[in-house]
Amino acid sequence: MLKKIIVVMVLITINATLFAQNNFTVEVSELVADKGTVYLGLYNQKNGFLNEGSAVVNAKIKAKGNKVSYTFKNLPVGEYAVAAYQDVNSNGKCDRNFIGYPTEGFGFSKNYRPKVSAPKFDEVKIYVKQSTATSIALIRN
Repeated sequence: MLKKIIVVMVLITINATLFAQNNFTVEVSELVADKGTVYLGLYNQKNGFLNEGSAVVNAKIKAKGNKVSYTFKNLPVGEYAVAAYQDVNSNGKCDRNFIGYPTEGFGFSKNYRPKVSAPKFDEVKIYVKQSTATSIALIRN
């Protein structure tokens, strides 16, 4: 009987740890003050990272001042990456130049600065086990 109780307690502890709901707060800075909207995409896997429609959660925040903050709530424990951009001209997309480089401010978790191409999920992922915070300073041309 004691053995069964111990096994049940261990399973409850493992279950509570794996499925705990956590908050992940992202502060985005270096905005063009009071212009447009900041879009955030939260990703939790390598497959489809940065592909349209593959974010597990999307958020949009009106730009007020030169920084904004957003909290993704009730996330299971795991690895997450964030991509952000400021849609300064409010056309609903991240504008790009003729070679595909963003012409509006953009950034990634861990403040990753791309050199040649967009980052891989593993380069920008953050392990969220408890409530976590990170900041992204937008990159501008």
